[in-house]
Amino acid sequence: MQEASEPDEIGTRDQERGRVVRIRTQAFAVLLILIVVWTFGVAFFSGRENTSEQDLPGELIVDLNDATEAELNLLPGVGEKLASDILKYRDDVGGFRSVEELMNIRGIKQGRLLSLMKYVRVSEKNRLTK
Repeated sequence: MQEASEPDEIGTRDQERGRVVRIRTQAFAVLLILIVVWTFGVAFFSGRENTSEQDLPGELIVDLNDATEAELNLLPGVGEKLASDILKYRDDVGGFRSVEELMNIRGIKQGRLLSLMKYVRVSEKNRLTK
C-alpha cells in the first residue's frame, strides 16, 4: 500500500513545485511590465510642468503683460493650464499692475509666487491703471 501512495505524493510535490514556479514567473512578468510602464510614463509625462530652474535660459525674464503662452510655459511650475489661466486673467482685467497680482489666479499661492518672482516682471510702460 505504501508503494501506491508514494507516486501520488511525488506527483503532488511536482505539481506544487510547478505551481510555485508559475506564480514566481507571473510575478516577475508583472513586475517587469510595471517597471517598463513606469519608465515610459515618466518619459512621456515629464513636460514643461516639471521644468526646473536649471533648465531655464540664464536671462529668462518674462513680462506678464507681453508674454505669450509659450513663454509662460518656460517658467518653473507653470504648465499649459496655468499659462492659459494667466493669459485669461490678463485679458479679463486688462493687464497686470504688479507681479503680486499673480496670486489672484487659482493655483498660484505664496510659494509658487516666490519661485516665479525672479523670472517675471511688469514693466513700467505696461503698468495699467484701473
